[in-house]
Amino acid sequence: MFPSGQDPYDPDGASSGRGGLFGFGAHFDALHPDAPAPRKVAIVRTLMFIGGACGLALSAMFLMGTAMPSEAVDQAVAEQAEIASGQGVELVVTAEAMRSMMAVMAVVTGVYGLLSTFLASRVRRRTVGVFWGIVVFQTAAALMLGWAVLGGDLLSLVPLGFAVTMAAFMFSREGRAYYGLL
Repeated sequence: MFPSGQDPYDPDGASSGRGGLFGFGAHFDALHPDAPAPRKVAIVRTLMFIGGACGLALSAMFLMGTAMPSEAVDQAVAEQAEIASGQGVELVVTAEAMRSMMAVMAVVTGVYGLLSTFLASRVRRRTVGVFWGIVVFQTAAALMLGWAVLGGDLLSLVPLGFAVTMAAFMFSREGRAYYGLL
């Protein structure tokens, strides 16, 4: 059978009765220098890579919109104004204003995508600067998305939920321990 005190489901006796990879419990195991990233930190890293790719793709789409010929932009603005007037709304947007809005959105989504990808690539460095960089970035994103939700954009609730979750995961016990902040 099994030696006294050995877990029958741990045939080599590696865990020695304590949870976690190194036997100290999940949050203390994250303190070990060779410890892999805790699950919550790995989820944050993956979501930040996905968000960064989406931000860069949106930026490219906005840039493609700014490259359209003036006649096509004028026609699209006229069609949108006609649709809006059918609903009783007066649309007062010129082609130049539409181009400038697209350029601003390209810059905003591009910067978001670059920062998110950069921070996600640094997660494994385990420095306090990376930890606080991610927390500040996600908090700023959550504040801007919260402002959009208060302005009536209910579709911003989904990315707001992701930003809040990522900030909370970084503040979890395992996340703080991984960066040496316990």
